[in-house]
Amino acid sequence: MKEKLSGLFARLKTFLQDDSSKMKWKDFVIVGLLILAYGVFSFWNLGSTKNPQTFLTFEEAGNEVMLMFDEETEISKIRHYAGDEPGAYQILISMDGEEFEELGTLENEYSFTWVDTEVEAKLIYLKFVALNDATQLGEIQLYDQYGEKIEIKAMSERGELLLDEKDTVPANISYMNSTYFDEIYFARSAYQYVNDIQVMEWVHPPLGKLIQAIPIVFLGMTPFAYRLMGNIAGILMIFVLYAFAKKMFKNRKYAIIAGLLMMFDTFHFTQTRMGTVDSFLVLFMMISAYFMYGYLTCEKHDKMKKKLINLALCGLFFAFATCVKWTGLYLGLGLCIMFFGKMIYDFVKTKGEERKELRHDYVTIILACIVFFIIIPCIIYASIYFLAPNVYPYPVTNLRELIEQIKGMFSYHSTLTEEHPFSSSWYTWPLTLKPVWYYVSYPTAGFKSTIAAIGNPAIWWVGVLAFFCVLVKSIQKRKLPMIFLTVILLCLWLPYAFIGRCMFLYHYFPVIPFLMLAIVEFLKMLKEKLKSKWVVLIYLGIVILFFIFFYPVASGYPMPETYIDSLQWLKSWIF
Repeated sequence: MKEKLSGLFARLKTFLQDDSSKMKWKDFVIVGLLILAYGVFSFWNLGSTKNPQTFLTFEEAGNEVMLMFDEETEISKIRHYAGDEPGAYQILISMDGEEFEELGTLENEYSFTWVDTEVEAKLIYLKFVALNDATQLGEIQLYDQYGEKIEIKAMSERGELLLDEKDTVPANISYMNSTYFDEIYFARSAYQYVNDIQVMEWVHPPLGKLIQAIPIVFLGMTPFAYRLMGNIAGILMIFVLYAFAKKMFKNRKYAIIAGLLMMFDTFHFTQTRMGTVDSFLVLFMMISAYFMYGYLTCEKHDKMKKKLINLALCGLFFAFATCVKWTGLYLGLGLCIMFFGKMIYDFVKTKGEERKELRHDYVTIILACIVFFIIIPCIIYASIYFLAPNVYPYPVTNLRELIEQIKGMFSYHSTLTEEHPFSSSWYTWPLTLKPVWYYVSYPTAGFKSTIAAIGNPAIWWVGVLAFFCVLVKSIQKRKLPMIFLTVILLCLWLPYAFIGRCMFLYHYFPVIPFLMLAIVEFLKMLKEKLKSKWVVLIYLGIVILFFIFFYPVASGYPMPETYIDSLQWLKSWIF
């Protein structure tokens, strides 16, 4: 048995051994297994695949619709689903269909969300009268005093629209079947793009919402559909970080460590499973940085084609990131510093005829970069608006309107002063001192379902030490990987020190992948100093253990309230 185990470990060690920066077939097998494993628990309970798709529109306040029972019936609750335009409705009841009395108000503040309204009445006829213009109801379900569903009939074709998708009514209202937090803006806007309706979320460029809209075209407006692309982006981040670590550390084992860190970070898990656009922003930033690093590691004698391909792809994904959120520009600052820093460094170290050749190459490269990083991104940015111009209140059909839209967006972000109970200051983010509490419900007595964006303490807290390790190494040894990580980390984080608007922990999200690379370097240093591989294995074990501990908080999985409360290690951790 010992011989068999020894042979197995020897083969595993050989399989993992590799000192190349390139991705080989073994790497694709390994990262494929990591992605497969992560996909299993990231897709589980991502969201319902069915929700109402037909809606009754009340064009004006005062529009009404009537339903009826065959006989006098007692009701205790009305469950309804709001469409693209939520609103309020007066509830009227009657025994004869002629004289009605007011029962209350049916109200919903958020699009594509189920809401319960508690009522107690006996009736035969039920009428809803719109209190606002242009509102939508998707489905109505009534319940008796025992909580059992009651069948009701429509008295018109319009009324049928409220009763035609009974199979979509959920047993319980939760994040599984309703929008939460900023999904009420981003998922709604994706739906509006699909249906050529004026898009209400205009304070960010359209690309992220257009990507989010793709599954909605084929699967309908369901939580699974509007969260699908973000989750796929989260999965792809594992692949990109693995490849990045392989290129940076030239070691398969360290690439695996990077992939595992991305897999088991609770913040990454929560943020990419939500129907917002940050997943696309971070993925595109990672890819852009990857290709810039590829350019920086090119040798002077490498073909110009190789250098230009890396720069072209870097510029393309930088453009994509900026077309999701303007915060992609912070990466551009880091890329610019590294690009010109290397150019100056190489020029100073080169003498004689080689310097003349280098000068000629730099003219070509700079001219190409003007195209890759300025002209093409501007064309892409403008083209996206022209392809999807229906943005309220700034429709974009020409260059003048695009400029007005940009000015309006800048004005919004620069003058935003609204406070939020879960906003936080930039200097608190590395220690995840104030998680963003996205969602909470109480499915049964004593149980709590909650979702909060909180970093895995084993990753984020160690990440602070890792950053200082990389910073010191970049100063002392002046090696490209450490300088690159230091510059990118600082450029993605420090600009927020000069921003006065309300900010949240998720603004730190783009920093996390590069912080994970810094942690890999930190673990590499510890392993070499302690001359023990166990330090890495123990650390990864703690990372996975913490992920399991905080999984209910990251996923919304119902757990006893006492367990959820036990995870609130700091006073500022509210979830």
